[in-house]
Amino acid sequence: MLVILLGCSALSVFSQAPQKIPYQAVVRNLDGSILPNENVSFIFTIKKSSAQGEVVYQENQTALTNAQGLFSVQIGSGSTSTGSVENIAWGEDIYFLQIQRNVNGQWIEMGSQQMMSVPYTLYANQVPSRVSQTGDTLYVGKTSVIVPGISAANAPAPVLGCTELNACNYNPAATQDDGSCVITGAACNDNNANTVNDVINAQCNCAGSTLINGLYYVGNGVTDIDGNTYNSIVINGQEWMGKNLAVSKYRNGDPITTGLSNTNWANTTSGAYAIYGDLAANNSTYGKLYNWYAMTDSRGVCPTGWHVPSETEWFVLENFLGGILDAGGKMKSTTGWTAPNLAATNISGFTGLPGGYRLVNGTYNHLVSYGYFWTTTPYDADPNYTWYHALKFDDSIIFRSQFLKRAGMSIRCLKD
Repeated sequence: MLVILLGCSALSVFSQAPQKIPYQAVVRNLDGSILPNENVSFIFTIKKSSAQGEVVYQENQTALTNAQGLFSVQIGSGSTSTGSVENIAWGEDIYFLQIQRNVNGQWIEMGSQQMMSVPYTLYANQVPSRVSQTGDTLYVGKTSVIVPGISAANAPAPVLGCTELNACNYNPAATQDDGSCVITGAACNDNNANTVNDVINAQCNCAGSTLINGLYYVGNGVTDIDGNTYNSIVINGQEWMGKNLAVSKYRNGDPITTGLSNTNWANTTSGAYAIYGDLAANNSTYGKLYNWYAMTDSRGVCPTGWHVPSETEWFVLENFLGGILDAGGKMKSTTGWTAPNLAATNISGFTGLPGGYRLVNGTYNHLVSYGYFWTTTPYDADPNYTWYHALKFDDSIIFRSQFLKRAGMSIRCLKD
């Protein structure tokens, strides 16, 4: 006859000794049929380390099968011949259960298998546990567990404060964050109409860039490919160069043609620049005069991230300053112009200068009297012309007109 195992290691741990391990199986005849309603005798042996290992427990039991051939016993409740279940050191090794059945007076081994769940559950009964003197820590074996409610009652009062390391008000002594962290550089509102770009500073204060004259603030400036540096102003969201462009190369490093005679200047349809009167001093003060072809060359005359403004972009600036009738005086430098430099206040910080222009025939005109500035907007009525905006020594206006693309004028770059 055979014994077929159903639940060899299903377990139950009882609070009283001895500890018992539930065991169920179906008994079958050699032909596979069940053996119902019959007393069956077994020897249960528990071995250490392997199926051939040291015997640490052995017992005999007799059980009655039911109508389906199923029997149930509690290993640990039989007639013990070796050891005891409660003394097995389950946590120290692995254990195997061997089953033998009495068949016609002969003990037949029915097989062995490793006991998987029994050792861990029974081992739990052997693990020492204790509670700390303060009552807030439960020790189970070598592991400690903080009991939250009790720990909170016994712990010192929390130190409230900011625990964010990158906050300007970080408190290294704080043990509990109170939501007060203020992050440096974060946007804020200082409730001051005369500031912009309000952020939290290193002193944990909300502060913005003060608007000079209530109109602009100083930008970060820019350096061109020649190494010329330009301050900048930010006004009404636009960042303008604070002086005229003086670069001699396109932004990729290619030189811009210069030194052209009057005839060559008049005939070229390539990018070129000139310095008023070919005097270096004029370059330092007023910058260079570029023809339309240089201004619109795909290699770019303005530094990377900057561009020559369109008419629309000029209008944004002029309208913010009160329109064309008043904007000119607010944009003109108070020095560098011929008298009377009418209405010049430069309260916009634009510092417009009168660099004059180079005519199509190659001659120069209007230095210290007029400042002419290219736009990228073409004049639709004649493809040979494009729009420019200009400041005058004897008026507060800024006017616009169109001129031949072969002329040379100043450029003020605008940040992208």
